[in-house]
Amino acid sequence: MLKKHKYFIPSYLFAGLILVGASISTRELHRIRRIHEIFRLLFSEYSLHFFGFGIFAVLVAWGYYKTRSFSIIVRAGLVSFCFGFLIEVYQGFLSYRDFSLVDVSVDGAGVAAALLVFWFVVLKKHLFGL
Repeated sequence: MLKKHKYFIPSYLFAGLILVGASISTRELHRIRRIHEIFRLLFSEYSLHFFGFGIFAVLVAWGYYKTRSFSIIVRAGLVSFCFGFLIEVYQGFLSYRDFSLVDVSVDGAGVAAALLVFWFVVLKKHLFGL
């Protein structure tokens, strides 16, 4: 049982990173963005959501792929989207953050885009021998 979980360690670590990032106040995030122009682009609200949850979805899908699970894309998508929703609920309880359906939508778009790429790059290649 523990052997199968080793493939999910990167996704567990990245989930922790997302949780830490979700706990940062928006004032601190604005301060980070002002350091350099590139940080304003990298740490924009929507790019963090889109790429953060996209990467998380790929890490979860990779774990399912390595454990030879079925319905990899569906399972990884559900886990990633539900985690994104729960992060938004968590932020709703923080006095310096708030719940946003737009953020949930951007999370979902990032998950869908990343899993589509994962399907083309990993699963389709494996299934069709390309």
